[in-house]
Amino acid sequence: MLLNFSAAIALLCASTTVAAAGLHTVQMDRHSNSAHRNADSATKRYLHKRGMSSTSPLTSITGDVMYTVPLGLGTPAQQFNLAIDTGSPVTWVVASSCTSSLCSKVANRFDCAASSSCQQSTTPFNISYVDGSEVAGSYIAEKYTLGTLSFKGAVGLVSQDSSAMGATVDGIMGLWYYPAGSDVPILNVLKNSSALTQPQIGVWLKGSNSEANAPGGEITFGGADTSKYSGEISYVDCTGDSPWTIPVGGLTVNGQTISTSGAMATLDTGTSLMLVSQTVSDAINGAIPGAVKDSKVGWFLPCKGNYPIKITFGTRQYTIPYTALAVQDQTATTDTGETVCLSAAMYPTGETASISDWLLGDAFLKNVYTVFDFSTEKGRIGLATLGSGGSSSNSSLDNSTDSSNGNSAGSRGAMLSSMLQALTVIAVAVATFA
Repeated sequence: MLLNFSAAIALLCASTTVAAAGLHTVQMDRHSNSAHRNADSATKRYLHKRGMSSTSPLTSITGDVMYTVPLGLGTPAQQFNLAIDTGSPVTWVVASSCTSSLCSKVANRFDCAASSSCQQSTTPFNISYVDGSEVAGSYIAEKYTLGTLSFKGAVGLVSQDSSAMGATVDGIMGLWYYPAGSDVPILNVLKNSSALTQPQIGVWLKGSNSEANAPGGEITFGGADTSKYSGEISYVDCTGDSPWTIPVGGLTVNGQTISTSGAMATLDTGTSLMLVSQTVSDAINGAIPGAVKDSKVGWFLPCKGNYPIKITFGTRQYTIPYTALAVQDQTATTDTGETVCLSAAMYPTGETASISDWLLGDAFLKNVYTVFDFSTEKGRIGLATLGSGGSSSNSSLDNSTDSSNGNSAGSRGAMLSSMLQALTVIAVAVATFA
């Protein structure tokens, strides 16, 4: 999850000159789930409704920096707005007892004492982000109310917060999926409990140019909303080490082919832009006339143009429009007085910065309808062109031919300080349900 990284870039670049911009070194680490312990939980008995689908509205926060979904926690339910993050396994909210200055800015904080279903633990957790901020606290087991769904799962309850999430975002909803046998992340809980009509979530991200919060689309648990896309959904099996990671089949920019040999991409709703290797970033931006590179921040592009990116997954090609590549509301001024826009195709900076898998965030996901399908061992991702109900004319599907192999129809920004410990803790917490 690169939420804070993207927000920091946006704040840094707005109304500044390229030469003056700066960026802290980013070390990209990979989560490992190889030692993930199977959880023998009692979660299934708490699912009140089975074989359902539920659609919840999303809110775009300050020009699509992130997208939030309403969630109820506890009995009676306390209401929260959580950023959806397919790049994180942990769902967390801030404790009412947190007294830090940043905690006090969070509008909605959880009071365990006010919930009859809250089960506390003393086991700590700590999550660090690429900009140096972190959240820490302990795990609880609690009842979730998500649209018409109701289930129990583990929640991180934050008592120390330096993440600067802002007053309109109360925490993170982690939407990783682990291989079959786990009862830890909420998608695993829902699948193992047979709570959903289909083991899928469908995501439609609606773009907004407003600096204020605005309607941001919807997320469907249990299937796909057919009114939001046209044609068929094309599926690609997840084959990477990190969840929701698929092979990149090809990439062209302004008619130039960019090498993608062995490239893998993680589709991450918690990242607002796109993070690729420096080599790929240089090739993408270098193919665009008038692009300007700053050694500390990265690339800036002419704000107007017609140089779309075309990326292939499976046998289908998808278009990222130039207005999504040149971030229109994040401008800078060159030393010659030219106004340029931040490029969404970024790379980690600094001597030790590196990345193995690409992170394709909302700059890409706003232009397709995405299905995160967890019916198989590692899951699969389905993509479709947006229909009239998805209200976007910016995206296009250039090849409607599905693959014939049965698929038709990490390097992570958020780094857990001790992944094995954290996952074991969640398993223990879920298993304590009485």
